[in-house]
Amino acid sequence: MKTLFCFAFLLCSAQIYSQKDYSLASVNKELTEYSNSILIDELVEIDVTDINKMKTKTHRVLAVLNKMGDGDVNLREYYDNNSRVKNIEVWIYDAFGKELEHFKKKDFVDVSRTGISIYSDDRMLGINYTPTTYPYIVVYESETESGDSAFISPWYPLGGYAESTQKSVLKIKFAPANKPKYKSQNLEGFDISISEASEEITFTALNLMAIRGEEYSPSSNSIFPNVLLALNDFKLKETSGSVKDWKEFGEWVNKNLLSDVNELPEGTLSRIKSLVANETTNEGKARKIYQYVQDKVRYVFINIGIGGWKPMLASDVDKLSYGDCKALTNYTKTLLDAVGVPSYYTLVNAGDDKVDIQKDFAIMRFNHAILGIPDGDEITWLECTSQDAPYGYMGDFTDDRDVIIMTPEGGKIAHTKIYKTEGNTQQNTSKVKVDANGNVTANFESVSKGLQYDNKYLLPKKKKDDVDEYYKNRWSYINGFSLNNFEFINDRENIVFTEKTSISIPNYANAVGNDFLFCANIFNQNQYIPPRIENRKQNLYLGHGYIDEDTVEVEIPEDFSVEVLPENTILETKFGKYEISFSKTVENKLVYNRKLRINKGEYPSSEYENYRDFMRSIARLDKTKILLEQNVE
Repeated sequence: MKTLFCFAFLLCSAQIYSQKDYSLASVNKELTEYSNSILIDELVEIDVTDINKMKTKTHRVLAVLNKMGDGDVNLREYYDNNSRVKNIEVWIYDAFGKELEHFKKKDFVDVSRTGISIYSDDRMLGINYTPTTYPYIVVYESETESGDSAFISPWYPLGGYAESTQKSVLKIKFAPANKPKYKSQNLEGFDISISEASEEITFTALNLMAIRGEEYSPSSNSIFPNVLLALNDFKLKETSGSVKDWKEFGEWVNKNLLSDVNELPEGTLSRIKSLVANETTNEGKARKIYQYVQDKVRYVFINIGIGGWKPMLASDVDKLSYGDCKALTNYTKTLLDAVGVPSYYTLVNAGDDKVDIQKDFAIMRFNHAILGIPDGDEITWLECTSQDAPYGYMGDFTDDRDVIIMTPEGGKIAHTKIYKTEGNTQQNTSKVKVDANGNVTANFESVSKGLQYDNKYLLPKKKKDDVDEYYKNRWSYINGFSLNNFEFINDRENIVFTEKTSISIPNYANAVGNDFLFCANIFNQNQYIPPRIENRKQNLYLGHGYIDEDTVEVEIPEDFSVEVLPENTILETKFGKYEISFSKTVENKLVYNRKLRINKGEYPSSEYENYRDFMRSIARLDKTKILLEQNVE
């Protein structure tokens, strides 16, 4: 409350005392709710009348309200050998409109955008401003020119969570014969208008309230208002393109990006044909070639060629034994072609935030390449950048989303593998012994499949210290345990991962006089309870379903007994089902069983509190304790 009062005071004070053009005086106070920053005024003007020279002018006034808004400033422009930054300038003002800093183009740092790339011709002209006070105002102006017109940045009038917008305008000027196509998404409920003239389209947004980041929300691409833009006729690194639909997109990729990068030395071709000589099926051949690629190459990022879209030569990958996703996918495809196995070079938007492909709107908007091998109506997907992933295993980086496959007939939309709840399993079996001092020794075995395999299969590559750290993080609620030994079995053929570990836990059982309180669920306690969110706006989204099953056999000390076992419990909701049970087998042994199923799905925002209650109940029941009573003679 104090923060809001201070900010309101600043607004009033600025109105009275400031004579500057830039202050917080005129900002709509309602826009401060849930906001770390406010886009006060933005005008972006894009000129694509000449596809050989796309021009962009940007004027942006942004108020940063607190430290968390610093990341919204974005004081940079990117360029390469086919583009340039003609001008860039920044002014910093305090809340009253007093100028604090002024940076001209000569003050900006010019650095390579190489990052993880082994080579890239991309560069960045940018500046890092360290504020001395809050709130502050940034005025940013830039002017750029590019020989590429294949990519027109989407218009996002709301830049991200906790960012509000007072005014944002995008104007795009074009030649009448090559009018940009556009696709608007999630505009409902916002003051956003679109007006068209014979040679210009204008998009205007006014007074957009900030969207609060909320746990378990759907992809931001389905929440934030945005407009996708593209030209049917464009230039990319001096290569002309004409793409009206996905079929034409695939034809263009095949012709301009893939047609001249698939030659291999005769020695390699002979080696590959010999490798698969005894295989009679496409899958058998593909498995051997995929393993050959994994053993031979490593992944590096390379951002050269036609806009970073054209793979390096297959012969260069063969010689150098490295490449990026485009290069390694094309290399694998070339090897498969050599032995008569058909495959599809495939473009995908990878990552957690899934991007829907618009069936009626072809646009060059992808960040990853994978390979698809057809088998009748099914497609096996290969992640060619991984040296460890099993054949046909994708994981959650590229699962369950539309992709564009490049077929001989052109581009087509396909869908990657969906990992169903029933297949995402983790089965834990533990044998536990409690001694008379409350210390525990345990042998733990876990078998993981589906997406739960994704979390484990790289464990064998870790050093012992890293394995120790992994289990300490996984079982962070257990104090002072020691990992005595471990064994990992990675069944790549069946995509099953098995962990076998033994641990010692001193003083695990809590002493109560001469007795002990003992929690049988040692290895799979749910510790996370979703936070309370008042007036939640977004739907509840559970992206993946899974099933955990735990069986714990407990041997208690000979001079102890269990008189009363906790009640068996079943919780069943639309989000999933939770079951625990306790039983005695012989006098000094008992068995604890736990099964948790979480269902994938999207639910109304009103269901969030019910889900939170479900998870809170699980966290409580997972800590259920048994009284081990010392026998009194």
